[in-house]
Amino acid sequence: MSERLYKIQLPIYLTGILGLVMIVEHFFPMPGVVTNFNVTMRSFVTVVSAAALMLGIIFLTISHARTISEQKSGWYYNIVYMASLLITIAFGFMGVRNESFLFIYNNMTAPIGAALYSLTAFYITSAAYRVFRARNWNAAILLFCGFIVLMMLIPIGAILLPPVVPIGEWLRSFPSSAGFRGMIMGTSLGVMGLAVRVMTGRQKEHLGIREERMGGE
Repeated sequence: MSERLYKIQLPIYLTGILGLVMIVEHFFPMPGVVTNFNVTMRSFVTVVSAAALMLGIIFLTISHARTISEQKSGWYYNIVYMASLLITIAFGFMGVRNESFLFIYNNMTAPIGAALYSLTAFYITSAAYRVFRARNWNAAILLFCGFIVLMMLIPIGAILLPPVVPIGEWLRSFPSSAGFRGMIMGTSLGVMGLAVRVMTGRQKEHLGIREERMGGE
């Protein structure tokens, strides 16, 4: 019973109480003590997040070092990671405004991030190809609206088909905006429901307990 109390019940109680205190502050005026406590808790969250990032870097480095020591397939790529990590950390300790550190960030890290992000364009194109198929009337309407908005956004589209500009603006301002707001509302309700489940102890995945294990308890 004591093990269950410390590993399950106590974290659930703390989550519920702290979550409720954080939420109430946004709706009702609270004493200064509560406000200062919430600020301190948010600072703790930042510190814990930084610690989790450091642990992730440490375990990832250990994994790469093990791969290099065992010379598994592609181990030379792990050497590139280790060298890049050590060089970046060394220049980072000199200061984030250091010229060498800024050179690494502006000429290596940022372009690599942009290249990885640009790869999503191919996945979006593939998904659009699968979705924009006029299999029924709903898909045909979606295909037509997507074509209008696409022609409005590309420069040559407005030259070839001038009417697509006002039609596309109307589609973006009213149907598309309404659908996006509905999606945001649905997402917000889902987040609220998940928060209630976590604070009431119905959702225990953050404690490392899966649904099948909860069913067997």
